[in-house]
Amino acid sequence: RGISLKVNDPKTMFLRCTVGLIAMILYFSALARIPIGQAVTLQYTAPLFVALLSGRIIAEKVQSEVIAVVVVAFAGIVLIVSPDLSSVEPDAMLALGSGFFAALAYIYVRQLRKTDSATSVVFWFAAFSVAGSIIQAAPNLFTLDTEALAALVGVGIGAGGGQVGITMAYHRANAAWVSAFSYLTVIIATIYGYILFNESLATSDYIGGLLIIGSGIVLIFKSPSSD
Repeated sequence: RGISLKVNDPKTMFLRCTVGLIAMILYFSALARIPIGQAVTLQYTAPLFVALLSGRIIAEKVQSEVIAVVVVAFAGIVLIVSPDLSSVEPDAMLALGSGFFAALAYIYVRQLRKTDSATSVVFWFAAFSVAGSIIQAAPNLFTLDTEALAALVGVGIGAGGGQVGITMAYHRANAAWVSAFSYLTVIIATIYGYILFNESLATSDYIGGLLIIGSGIVLIFKSPSSD
């Protein structure tokens, strides 16, 4: 299609790739340490961090109503990472950190739309991720057993299928509705954790999750100002 992979804004592209890789590392680390539902819920705080940070980083105006919604969502975060308000669950902070760095990645992608094609952004992030993880992964690549290899193939098929499905949905349906339905991931992940791994969440996790999901959906349907 004549799309160039040339990078026109190297600094922003490097920042996008770096924060994106950090977000993935933190997320996968969290999945190994805390219940799936909890990890997915906290990772879905990325839109909230975008709302908070976009005004400062790329000078997009953030409405006061959006700030109010974000405050409600962060009350939900507190219920998950520190339900007793006296101590913070370190492993939960990994997932929250993933949401924060993912938000930075989205903001940098937004900035790159002025200079680089979407295809270029996707390609270089994939290449950067491979280069950034191959060294630490190399010692284990040739010692994986059949079950681990099957799980990795499953991750690839699941992620690929999900990506194709969400792309088709955005092509055929209202973007706000598609984004809202994507929050079903949190509910489905929680069900998977309960059925497959006997994981259970505390009442504070459920309440916090509802606050985060509800706030995220409100943000999705909140019409941006003309500014």
